[in-house]
Amino acid sequence: MDQYNVIHVNKAFSEKSVSLGYPKFEDGDSAFSDKLGAEPDFRLGLTLLALDYDLCGDEKEYSGKSSVKFKFELFSTKSQKIVYSKTITGKFLSDKKIKATEYDEALFASAFDAVFSDKKYADIFREGGESAASAYADKIEVKNGAKIDGGVRKNSKDILSSVVTIESGLGIGTGFYVGNDGYIITNYHVVGEARFVKVKLPGGYTIVGDVVRKDSERDVALIKTQSEPPSPFSIRSAQVNVGEEVYAIGSPFGGQLSETLTRGIVSAERNLNDVKYIQSDVSINPGNSGGPLVDANGAVIAMAELKKQNAAGIGLFIPISEVLEKLGLKLF
Repeated sequence: MDQYNVIHVNKAFSEKSVSLGYPKFEDGDSAFSDKLGAEPDFRLGLTLLALDYDLCGDEKEYSGKSSVKFKFELFSTKSQKIVYSKTITGKFLSDKKIKATEYDEALFASAFDAVFSDKKYADIFREGGESAASAYADKIEVKNGAKIDGGVRKNSKDILSSVVTIESGLGIGTGFYVGNDGYIITNYHVVGEARFVKVKLPGGYTIVGDVVRKDSERDVALIKTQSEPPSPFSIRSAQVNVGEEVYAIGSPFGGQLSETLTRGIVSAERNLNDVKYIQSDVSINPGNSGGPLVDANGAVIAMAELKKQNAAGIGLFIPISEVLEKLGLKLF
């Protein structure tokens, strides 16, 4: 498309979106636009397949009939794939001369009717729709690690071997392996919008990790590496009990303090602004983000997200079940 058509296609799409209650296109609150420097949730792609005019008039005003055909594609930056695709057509007829810009925008808007009336497209923008309906519909199967005899106290070395330090342009955090295929879980705020990050393994060897999935709202991310953990974690599905003993593993204050293990208890299960957390008094600090919270048997129950500022003994962790769900991981 030439620049004229790009401008008026964008305007037609934007005005149609707003009139129907969809996110504002190219606005600060839009699902399509950059927010605080972060990558937008979606990118829209349009391929012009056909444009036919039968008009009377000049460049500024005309009447007549016309038709247009587009290939409409919606790309999700969360799942890094096209989540909606449709070939759409539009027609417009005006018996009297109107401004050329108004005519063309009406033509383009008629094509978008097929998109906005499609339930599949509408569901993407409902709360949780994109992630639930299409973001990670293709589940990644990961093998759950075996339960270990003797718990954390007798197997701390093996447990620590599956925890890594993550370095990105935003700083340093922690991650841990799930399964045997090189997948590492961490926080979104550790990797940000980076495509690749450095993964420092126990022992000091550094490899490159590819950020393949992420959910900024739940603050989770999935990294793929070419390495395999010596002892993949066991993921616990049983209910967490307030008062039970837990251990946090991470890299507080950066790589120099990697493989730090601290002990505490589960203090509470919280629902803050409709977001679930496990609260613990286990000691965590900057750099622990993305590290596992394990029970006394060494099974992962949650992932570290943040420590409450200016409050001793209050750490918040994302339940592991939600981490797996948001990243489209399925245990077997």
